[in-house]
Amino acid sequence: MTYSTKLMALCSTALIGSVVAAPIASAQIDVVVTTAQRQSQNLQDVPVSVTAVTIEEIEDRQVYDLLDLQTLVPNINLGTNTGTANAARIFLRGVGEDESRGAVDQAVGIYVDGVYVGRSVGSLFDVVDLEQIEVLRGPQGTLYGRNSNGGAIKLTSVKPQMGETSGDLRLTFGNNSRFDARAVGNLAIGETTAVRATIMQRKRDGFHTLNPTGAFAADAGTEVGEQDVLAARLMFSQDFGADWNLLIALDRTEDDSDPTPDSKPAGFDQDDNIFTIEPDAGVNCVSVFQFGCYTTYSNSTVTQGANATLTGSFSGFDVTSITGYREMEDDLVTRITFPYQQQTEQNQFSQEVTLGSNFDGMFNFVAGFYYFNESLELAQNFAFLPSTIDTETKSTSVFGQGVFDVTDKLAVTGGIRLTKEEKDFEGNGAAGSRIDQADFDNTSYSVKVDYDLNRDNMVYASYSTGFKSGGWSPDAFSPTAVYSPVDEEEVGTFELGMRSEFWDNRFQLNSTYFFSNYKDLQIGATVPGVGFTRFNVPETEISGFEFEWRFAPTEAFTLSGNLGILDAEYTDVTDGLTNPAIGGLTNAGAPCPGGIATEACALDLDLKNAPDYKASVAATYKQDLFGGIMTYSGDINFEDNAWTLVANAPSLAQVDIPTLVNGRIKYQPESAGWSIAVWGKNLSDEEYYRVGSGGSNAAFGAYAAEPATYGVDLGISF
Repeated sequence: MTYSTKLMALCSTALIGSVVAAPIASAQIDVVVTTAQRQSQNLQDVPVSVTAVTIEEIEDRQVYDLLDLQTLVPNINLGTNTGTANAARIFLRGVGEDESRGAVDQAVGIYVDGVYVGRSVGSLFDVVDLEQIEVLRGPQGTLYGRNSNGGAIKLTSVKPQMGETSGDLRLTFGNNSRFDARAVGNLAIGETTAVRATIMQRKRDGFHTLNPTGAFAADAGTEVGEQDVLAARLMFSQDFGADWNLLIALDRTEDDSDPTPDSKPAGFDQDDNIFTIEPDAGVNCVSVFQFGCYTTYSNSTVTQGANATLTGSFSGFDVTSITGYREMEDDLVTRITFPYQQQTEQNQFSQEVTLGSNFDGMFNFVAGFYYFNESLELAQNFAFLPSTIDTETKSTSVFGQGVFDVTDKLAVTGGIRLTKEEKDFEGNGAAGSRIDQADFDNTSYSVKVDYDLNRDNMVYASYSTGFKSGGWSPDAFSPTAVYSPVDEEEVGTFELGMRSEFWDNRFQLNSTYFFSNYKDLQIGATVPGVGFTRFNVPETEISGFEFEWRFAPTEAFTLSGNLGILDAEYTDVTDGLTNPAIGGLTNAGAPCPGGIATEACALDLDLKNAPDYKASVAATYKQDLFGGIMTYSGDINFEDNAWTLVANAPSLAQVDIPTLVNGRIKYQPESAGWSIAVWGKNLSDEEYYRVGSGGSNAAFGAYAAEPATYGVDLGISF
């Protein structure tokens, strides 16, 4: 019996035994606080589709970086972007963006302590010393800095604690020579000043082994995919009187992790092992263009930033100012069907100011101003064809949202956002050059009505709109598509939701139905006679259900879970002669009858990264043992297959995600400041992938997800 199997059996036995042995007590589910509406509210009172992950869940569910949100949020699909080391590919409700190059805006915004992060490269943030993670689904704009059509992920750090001097050290030892070290220190300086410092290092060997032949045989046995990350954050907090506070934060991350290499899936691989990379049987390596012969993988990404947050109140109003500056440098050498290199330099400045009322009457509001400026330079070399891109984006917006309490049970909320964006673009490539400029003006709005059926049940209906500004493809493979421009994308989303508590708040159930209509959805795919580029799909409709639940039958035992159901389809692709949607979506008819691209074939395609269903069930049991608390936690996760490529072809692009099981057992004495935990992820050691590339099964490369990982966590607090 393997270590993974033993741990899974132990977790299962403990959890099943807990249901039988634990007495029924006056258990209640703790209140989860969210700031989704710019104020601290009970999650059950908020008419918004939001998942709030608490600090306790972050530990019990083994959330080490953004990828680990995969099992905690309904209708989310996460992965590392194709061939990269740290670029997040985030899809919510079937819509996302997996283009990490150039100035392509993200569909799902990421906010770190209120500061929007403009690029997906370097955005797979490690979860260290976080107070909470919130994932908002659907268009965001009337309350947040940058408009995001798909949703937003908010990471909130633990702030410096006044009057407290403390420290915390966490060490992780795992298979594949994994070693993590995380240290946090909090220093109180008087009664109104505090400093908090965090440092983290993460190292791990690679999962993949290169086995080239011929001219590259000397590199056989080389491991690829190692992780090497060093991150630090310093925060300073100063109170001014009873109402005002200034928080200054500095952070820097150095990520020298290898990009994830591509391999052939079982059935097409010479040794049927996705973690070994070798050429096809009988192939002698003479060129890096041959599959299994490429051996040069490297990455160096440095991100750093500074932000200042001023909060206070005067005359019954709350004021918040968030000023942020960030830089990112990236040097990537990898293979994405062909050899690929890129060097990116990016910087951004943002300023947000909000004013919120605290009236005693029936009406309150939040209003704000937002400014964002980004500059980006990209040098890339795909299949030894060099190109460069230089872009600048300026975005200015004013936004506001007001809530009117019609009665003590009925409330009406309205919000509006006025946005103006200016973009400058210059691209130079082998097929040509483009110098261009574009302006975008948009008005987005939201309307909500929520009603308390009783003290335990709230229902709501909402309609919200959003937009994603246009731009340019980062590619110029053909003289007919030199950095092709794309139009802005717009969405309107209708929601019906219910937030419920039962059995004296032992059981919570949050249910949501949504319907989204996208106009000119931005897509990146291969267009016949053009190559890989970007284009707009005239109309797309996505609907579905989301369920999140928590159940505490006893004080010691908790069950939770989520279920997402999706129905996503293209509803208008127009004429392929005047619009590249038909040919681009189908990759010149690859999945179509007779290989002929038709409108009917394009309309019948599934949206990529949009499984019909996705579900997770988790359990936690706490037991008094030897003067301490033993915590058993585990989760099991299911999802339908989905396509990782737009064209729904080749057949290997349909990813089949197996049932995945994770578990953790932790012991912490009540009177001592230490803890120890054993954990495992993907306990049954399933081989699978979520991301791939290639126009045929013979050329398809899969970017494997992690195999079974396990280890020990040691913690010391003082």
